[in-house]
Amino acid sequence: MRDLKTAVRYLFISKVRIKVLRLFFLHPDVPYHIRGVVREVGEEINAVRRELLRLEHIRLLKSERKGNRLYFTLIDTFPFFDELLSIVYKTYGLGGEIIRCQKELGDVKYALLTKSYTKGIKTGMQDIDLLLIGKVNVPALTAAVQRAERQTGREINYTVLKESEFILRKKRRDVFVLGMLSGSKVMLIGDEDELVL
Repeated sequence: MRDLKTAVRYLFISKVRIKVLRLFFLHPDVPYHIRGVVREVGEEINAVRRELLRLEHIRLLKSERKGNRLYFTLIDTFPFFDELLSIVYKTYGLGGEIIRCQKELGDVKYALLTKSYTKGIKTGMQDIDLLLIGKVNVPALTAAVQRAERQTGREINYTVLKESEFILRKKRRDVFVLGMLSGSKVMLIGDEDELVL
């Protein structure tokens, strides 16, 4: 498989748009004003403004004036929202780290990011951001998670289950496992249909 960042660059012509999408999807609950986006993505203000206005025009972003600043936020009802979210999380941040170091992680059958992580929705103290199922090299996983935490500035909670434990808990209709299966997720490794069945 080719590098996913290269694939994204070929799919999306504008490197500024890629950086803007990455910023907003990796921080879905944060409103940004134009100069804040410029600082975060390291591009010229006119190029950033153009991309923000294009994304607002197609209703992926909405703007709201607060004082003399215009703030932009994601609109999660955009028709391709989940697909773009999945692309960003498989390419950058924690998902990108997991996919890039998949071989070092051991025999991972499934890896997924939860809705609480990808959409910035925290529902309680037990929120899990990442679930891995299989024979996992925990030190390699810890290193990957720490790199992602430094990139995103967010603490990441993860759980590792052996495949046999996952199957047993699924048969017993374990609340944690059923919650993971029924909730919104971004699959990083493995087939979601196989995971759920």
